[in-house]
Amino acid sequence: MSTTPDHPPGPSGQQEPVETGLSRISLGKIIGGTAALAVLTVMGTYIFGGFNGLSAGGAMALILGVTLSYALGVGLMVAIFHSNRFYDESAHHAALDHFKDRHKDI
Repeated sequence: MSTTPDHPPGPSGQQEPVETGLSRISLGKIIGGTAALAVLTVMGTYIFGGFNGLSAGGAMALILGVTLSYALGVGLMVAIFHSNRFYDESAHHAALDHFKDRHKDI
């Protein structure tokens, strides 16, 4: 979500966030990139002999552990990034509105 200058203010007098439609595309890229990273890691483990001496259960645990660890780590980073962007943007616009007259005096 982003706020655009040409978007009219909402009922509270402040600009309301506008849905840009890019979040679904970005989310797909993040999921695809995370899956590709997990596949490359498992392939690298296989190529360098990381599966030698492992039972089927051990190999499955390795694959699931790597995949779920990447998914958890990337998911938490995305959540924090989105949270910071959403709240910082509204605070930024509020500060600009508060100090608008002060910039004209300089």
